[in-house]
Amino acid sequence: MATEAVGSRNQLHDNDSGTMTAAQRRAFGELLKGPFVSIDRTPEVFKTISGYRELFASNLDNLFLTLVVDDVAGIAYAKSWEEDGTESRILMRKKALSFAESVLLLSLRHELMRESPSERVVVSKDEIFEGCLPFLSSLGTDKAATWKKLDAAWNKLKDVSIVRATPTDGRFDVSPVLRLIFSAEEIAQLEANYKQILEENNE
Repeated sequence: MATEAVGSRNQLHDNDSGTMTAAQRRAFGELLKGPFVSIDRTPEVFKTISGYRELFASNLDNLFLTLVVDDVAGIAYAKSWEEDGTESRILMRKKALSFAESVLLLSLRHELMRESPSERVVVSKDEIFEGCLPFLSSLGTDKAATWKKLDAAWNKLKDVSIVRATPTDGRFDVSPVLRLIFSAEEIAQLEANYKQILEENNE
């Protein structure tokens, strides 16, 4: 899809100097707000980004950001430049993951990687939690308290649509974005750290 011609017809008020259409601006705002845009959650926004990706990529480059679009997974997001440069600035907000959040994300990503990218991945919340417990023994021996921490972490993942409820109670869809947002090196480092934790807890 060709980029729309810019001009006065894109003005939203008399003093508007912007060159994007209203739909493009909304989509650009969603990219900046993060953490990702999905075709399942906001199909029109995703279609706008996919159809005008050169426009969005160019504008994001002005902010030292890179556009990532996966049409197969239906996911788009912006990330900070990986290239080193003296002028580069980290503009995307980053939130440190809690230990419980990171263990959950790693477990969910493993579930995704066991299936074809075209397959829907549905998991049992209770089974995921049970699988995470051995890695969280450092938080204490009170299973109920640990389960509560996992539940709080799970709700945060729900808030950003990493996991989404299905009509079946206790079962959740896993967003394919988890295939994209961690590099192989990051996953290997996480796995090594958690393997060490598991070994220490079993000593």
